[in-house]
Amino acid sequence: MKKKHLVASALALGIIGGAVAVPNAIFADSDAVTDSAKTSTTATQDAVTTTTGDHVITPQATDGQIVDRPVAGFNDSADFDIKGGYGYVRLYLRNTGDTTISFTVNQGSVSGAEKYSGTVKPGKTFDEILNKSKAWSSGKFYVSLSSGSGSMSGKLGVRTSTNTNF
Repeated sequence: MKKKHLVASALALGIIGGAVAVPNAIFADSDAVTDSAKTSTTATQDAVTTTTGDHVITPQATDGQIVDRPVAGFNDSADFDIKGGYGYVRLYLRNTGDTTISFTVNQGSVSGAEKYSGTVKPGKTFDEILNKSKAWSSGKFYVSLSSGSGSMSGKLGVRTSTNTNF
């Protein structure tokens, strides 16, 4: 009988002790909060950069325009938009078919100004930044694919970025 009473008393003290500790944590000294705020630095941010004190941080920003789009048939096309400041373009084309895939990237329309062209042999993958030396202007772009003699099979992806580190 004494053992049960002793356990109940210990539990009661634990519950009361815990209840007393919670208000102490809630009512922390406000000077401590003020002091820590004095030592932190203020960060300001806009759409492209973050400034912390005298340091400027420019994060890599990417925008997935075409993500793992299946490629099929003899001819295919897909469009993507380059937003302002996102002028670098990475194209991924995996050819899982039996015929070479030719591709072109045109600005404004499928028959607009050609910005890039290439081929991907069967079983190969093209995964490159198309314009490492200079960002392209904002607007709509088109990727046109063709295989000539056989049906295409594979995946297409296009991403745009604010820099070439993607």
